[in-house]
Amino acid sequence: MAIDIRTLATTNLVVQLVLIALVLGAVYLARRGRVTRHCIIVRGAVVVQVITIFAVMLPSLLGYIENVPPIPFLYPELLIHHILGLVLIAIFVYVNLEVGRVIPPLIKRKTAMRTALVVWLITIVLGINIYLTLYYG
Repeated sequence: MAIDIRTLATTNLVVQLVLIALVLGAVYLARRGRVTRHCIIVRGAVVVQVITIFAVMLPSLLGYIENVPPIPFLYPELLIHHILGLVLIAIFVYVNLEVGRVIPPLIKRKTAMRTALVVWLITIVLGINIYLTLYYG
């Protein structure tokens, strides 16, 4: 039994909303000094994020690159959304390498993590807009 693309996209959107809620909860924990729990939640969220990137978002992007729908600004928005997602993963890798003392700090850790949160929030807003444009526009 095959899942139609709209169901897959809706499921992915729900997963993304749960992930951003978890990340915001992790921010709350970090501000309360519960850094270990914060790290566990964020690492788990990023693992799920990487899985959804490879399982859902990358195949969708490749499909849209082959057959760009005639929707104004959709293609640039898709590219910006995906590039920001990759930037987010890069920041996550950097923070983990710096925390693990594999690399020296290049910027303040708090700055990197705040940047990651802002990038994640922008990316989710773009993703919601892309979803609404494709399926309800």
